[in-house]
Amino acid sequence: MSILAVPSATYVWDWSTVLSVQSLEIIGGGLLYTLFVSVLALVFGNVIGLAVASVRMSGRQPFSGLAYVYIEFFRTTPALVQLIWIFYVLPILFNISLGPIEAGVIALSLNAGAFLAEIFRGGIQSVPSGQRDASFVLGLSRPTTFWSIVFPQAVRSMLPATGNVFVSLVKDSSLLSVIAVPELTYQAQQLATSTFRPLEVYTLLAVTYFIVAFPLTRAVGRLEKRLRKSSIR
Repeated sequence: MSILAVPSATYVWDWSTVLSVQSLEIIGGGLLYTLFVSVLALVFGNVIGLAVASVRMSGRQPFSGLAYVYIEFFRTTPALVQLIWIFYVLPILFNISLGPIEAGVIALSLNAGAFLAEIFRGGIQSVPSGQRDASFVLGLSRPTTFWSIVFPQAVRSMLPATGNVFVSLVKDSSLLSVIAVPELTYQAQQLATSTFRPLEVYTLLAVTYFIVAFPLTRAVGRLEKRLRKSSIR
């Protein structure tokens, strides 16, 4: 019988097993893995996003076109399909060995990189072109102009969106449970099987995600408001 088929009127909630020290240690270990892969994916995603955005804005074909294809492909296909393809198909095509964590980080990084590339591109293009022209008149090189003048200003508009990407990564990391990465959702699944208390376990899982994600979304919202106020001034 499916767990969803348990009649609510006859189900007796029992939190003693789920909230035991051992169970909470299992959930805590899964949470550490979730944060670990999410942070790694954000770091690599930022590197990929900045590189792809630079290539996209360069206008040099065919590289600019390939960057556009990458962005649109990873933004318009399900992250779960990307993960499964990278974990199962990529090793066969290129005769390489990928562990679950490596495949998961690669999949999340590539997915985040596509969204971050558009965030970077929008942030960089939001900086007035007159500032670039003025820096060239002063004799500054293109790399110096970008890193000293353009990028610091672009970061201000990119930070809130980047924070939202991290929140999405924390939630999307739950997909890694399908390839047995011991993150939060996978550990909850194992705990539900061993304790026979699926309703309590998945309720605890939802609350845990909320406890992690809600402060992040609030922080991003406050940062966005501060940046908006400072730009008006």
